[in-house]
Amino acid sequence: MFAWLCCVAFSAECCTVPVFRYGLDNWQADAYRLEFPAAALQDGKLADFFRNLGTALPVNLEAKPGTGTEARLLFPHPEESKSPVVWTGALTPASLAALTDSPARKELARRILAGESVVWVLAESGNKAEDDAIAARVEKRLRYLEQVAILQPIDPNDPTSKLGPGPALRVKFSLLRVAALHGARTPTSAAALVRTEPAADVGVRAPKQSAHADESLFLKMLAGPKPAAELATGPWLAAVFGRGRVLGAWPAADFGDAEIEEACLFLLGACSCQVKRQNPGWDMLMNVNWPEELQAAAEKASSAQTTTASPPAAIPKNNPTNEVQTVTITSAPGSAAAEPSGGSPKALWLGAAMCALVGLFLFARRS
Repeated sequence: MFAWLCCVAFSAECCTVPVFRYGLDNWQADAYRLEFPAAALQDGKLADFFRNLGTALPVNLEAKPGTGTEARLLFPHPEESKSPVVWTGALTPASLAALTDSPARKELARRILAGESVVWVLAESGNKAEDDAIAARVEKRLRYLEQVAILQPIDPNDPTSKLGPGPALRVKFSLLRVAALHGARTPTSAAALVRTEPAADVGVRAPKQSAHADESLFLKMLAGPKPAAELATGPWLAAVFGRGRVLGAWPAADFGDAEIEEACLFLLGACSCQVKRQNPGWDMLMNVNWPEELQAAAEKASSAQTTTASPPAAIPKNNPTNEVQTVTITSAPGSAAAEPSGGSPKALWLGAAMCALVGLFLFARRS
């Protein structure tokens, strides 16, 4: 149904690292382009920013003087003349800070660095009943997928399947709600409300923590360089993974359980096309030093493993009302699951019978 399903055709053999983690380990975020008037360099803070850009500053941004009197921020695009405009306005230290970071982007980075596989974002419509119903439906499906989806084992002897430094590998999803203020419904609204809901155990709802912030630029980046017209008429969903990469943005009304599952299982599956541009999606502007933060996350995960040792949870012997279902992520359609190291008795008997037949055939040929 979705374009990303075509990715499996690019490579018959692939690494066993899931897409979401391969992107986090290997895919540098594409750089946005900021065109600014030469007069902006007269501001000392702006001059310092441009001087340090690309060296001391980790933001995925490139800047160059423009010809107009206002600054422009443009989406990444191989051809500069075709880059869609994200923002136009007066460039000041305050507007620059809003361009390069926001509470929602900080929260996304925090969750990803904590080991979450995919962060789903709900851009709310302002209709509380509608937004709450969509959030409840999405959260219910994500909790279900967390219970049934498993990651393909990573082959330690495969050089293409080496994990980089980072958090522990796991299946974890969450929902980040961004609600428009003043009844605004479009991705380009002037202000937004970020609702961060820390991940909680099933059945336990964490209290909401709200922070007022201008998230209009975040929403515009999230909607993508070519947003669908339907995103302006109601609530919409987006899936974010890796170093702030958006898999896609879709009207929530048309994005049901099957579509959520398809997107999640694609990102949990083995990375079949390791070239970033062969994968769907686009990047957001993030002010994160990913190598440094991933190294810190790896040290934290290693420390947690050595200092805590909790016994495995007990598995109920009988659960007639909640039958366990498992979705197995495989590297290719139709691939068989590996047998246990000892093999099954049936397999051993079949193998012995085949050996006997081969032996009789060879003995008959020799005699």
